[in-house]
Amino acid sequence: MWHTVFIVLHAASGVVAFGAGCVAVRRQAWFPYYFWSLALLDIFMVISVAIGWRDMTTTARAVFSGLIVLGAYMMWRAIQAARARPAAGTPPSAPYLDHLGFTLIALFEGFAIVAAIDLGAPAWLVVAIAVGGVLAGTLMVKRQKFQLTTPHTA
Repeated sequence: MWHTVFIVLHAASGVVAFGAGCVAVRRQAWFPYYFWSLALLDIFMVISVAIGWRDMTTTARAVFSGLIVLGAYMMWRAIQAARARPAAGTPPSAPYLDHLGFTLIALFEGFAIVAAIDLGAPAWLVVAIAVGGVLAGTLMVKRQKFQLTTPHTA
């Protein structure tokens, strides 16, 4: 039962982190909501993995250990985004958008891949979704960087 509770909290934190992070691209006041919900996502993931560790196969342990490392790296990127966060009323910097964008792509990938697997998608489709998500996310980050950091003449 507790494993399920922490999985639900993990997923809910991910939804909040993704939504707040998307808003924080243009409204940096939302950044703390993104940051702390991302931290909670990681905490709840570690707790749920710890609870279920005994029942996992060696492969599952390796996968979840990798996901914990990814979560730690995402927090490092979120900390870097916080350091590059622009002052109130100023446009976002390229480093801010790069760090924030990386974590948003990773969150989206998590949602898309888990959903595809849960729906019974074949492996080739899961891989296609993963690759497509990275490509689309990278293009969106580049577009936002161009729109928000490039001076435009009227």
